[in-house]
Amino acid sequence: MQRAKYQNAFTLIELLLVMVIIGILAVSAFSFIGAGVSIYSQGVERQEAVAQARFLITRLSKELRHATPNSLRLSCDNSTSGACSAQQCLEFTPFLSATHYTNYLPTVAPFNVSAVDFELNNLTQPQAGDWATIYPLSSADIYDEDNNKRLKISAFNSSTTSAIDEWQFSKAFAQESPSKRLYLLSQPVSFCVEGQYLYRYTNYGFTVNQLDAVSLQISSDVKRDLLGIYIANNLASDSFFTLDALSLQRNAVLNVNAQMQFNGTEVMSFNHEVHIPNVP
Repeated sequence: MQRAKYQNAFTLIELLLVMVIIGILAVSAFSFIGAGVSIYSQGVERQEAVAQARFLITRLSKELRHATPNSLRLSCDNSTSGACSAQQCLEFTPFLSATHYTNYLPTVAPFNVSAVDFELNNLTQPQAGDWATIYPLSSADIYDEDNNKRLKISAFNSSTTSAIDEWQFSKAFAQESPSKRLYLLSQPVSFCVEGQYLYRYTNYGFTVNQLDAVSLQISSDVKRDLLGIYIANNLASDSFFTLDALSLQRNAVLNVNAQMQFNGTEVMSFNHEVHIPNVP
């Protein structure tokens, strides 16, 4: 007689058990991997928010080193109450160069001012049509031309035989500077917090009344650059910019309070003070 041959195989119950075990292992593995990916992505966003804050503070500090004394001013989107809701702008006017004039300011035509040559210090030379200021004591002296503290250069003669140049203006400056300091101005710059973003505006010119973000956006030929994201300031209670009252006895102090939100709910606060020389 032939011995019966038996074939080895898995039963249905064994197959089901294996599938259940594999499923449990797969779910555990995916949960572990998912947790790792989540931790990594949260860490990356946190590092990016910190890097953004450092960049913003460094950029503001470097640009404000060249701010013309008393040119800083703040504006909000809610001009009626004076409190900000979704927008806040810091405006200032950088100076390209600074020198000292040598004679008393003329009060009658011709309005020529002799000043130390910029070439001695390899600084930017003035051009006809540029703006200059002498002894600005408030932001209005910078932005309101009627105050006669900011005048347009009508001509500039650079001497080749001496260290003294001649500046020509169409009218007289309003006041002498005790230190006889003369600033060659650049165009105004605005940093505006708009919701979660910080923008930099240039190429819009001088205005008597400070422009808010909406007005800057529709200004002709304005240049708008995105500088930062993740901003979470509630501007109604936590202003991004705070400017101490100006005084000739101490430097102007601009406080930057950057609250950066990331990962949906996490918020980090960065406080930085920038001291701007205030005596013109």
